[in-house]
Amino acid sequence: MEHRPGHRRGIAAIVLLVLGAFILGGVTVAKAVSPPARYTEGRQAGWTMRPTYTNGDSIYLEPVAKGGLRRGDVVLASVPWSLQKTQMNRVVAVGGDRIRYKPSSKVAGQYRLVLNGAPLDEPYLEDWKHPSGVAFDMTVPKGYVFLMADDRMNSDGSQYPNNGPVPVGKITAKVVSYPMAKLAVWGQLAGGLVMLIGVALAGVARRARGRAQVEAATAAAPAAAVPAPADGEAQAPSAAAVPAPGGGEAPVAPGGRADVSS
Repeated sequence: MEHRPGHRRGIAAIVLLVLGAFILGGVTVAKAVSPPARYTEGRQAGWTMRPTYTNGDSIYLEPVAKGGLRRGDVVLASVPWSLQKTQMNRVVAVGGDRIRYKPSSKVAGQYRLVLNGAPLDEPYLEDWKHPSGVAFDMTVPKGYVFLMADDRMNSDGSQYPNNGPVPVGKITAKVVSYPMAKLAVWGQLAGGLVMLIGVALAGVARRARGRAQVEAATAAAPAAAVPAPADGEAQAPSAAAVPAPGGGEAPVAPGGRADVSS
């Protein structure tokens, strides 16, 4: 079978381009599928929940079941410190918890909130920096939750004395993770990457075919022709070799004649 330069790379490029288009198309269809009926889709407004959620991020909400709030839940709540109708916050403590913070001291090498006497792990904060801009120490009443945003230095929350804990009844919805939304994001990235690799391979294959064509054309070029004598220029005839006696050739005498012995 004849080997064609760039042939395999070209096939691989076509396969990758088709695969990338298939992934992107499938993700688009999956993203268009409505989430379960219990979910309501919305968008985050503002930057108070950075880095977890930023302005414009898609969010999915579900009703809060009775007694269904836990520490760490992200919720929408009607809070007195917000001019908006509702604001996204995180439940840091629930009824009966004692939550406190002293900026002048570190716990386990980091500035940390202390919940019921133990350092509170908050991996959603950036390196656990600035867990609060003010000191506080309070016990959350029953039927209330202690709310704080994730960007603690640029947001309001229950840590300020004028705000305090929020009644559970003010929680309007819980922010949940809809798996299809994350899958759509990763699918789009994967499909785009596969198509980029396919385009790069197609370029490599095209260059290989171009080089092969140039080399083939060079090899097939005719050899340089020997120039013919100019007009009027006679070509000197070659002297005929006369056989000498005994089977040899007689020497050619000057003038083009062969000397033959008598």
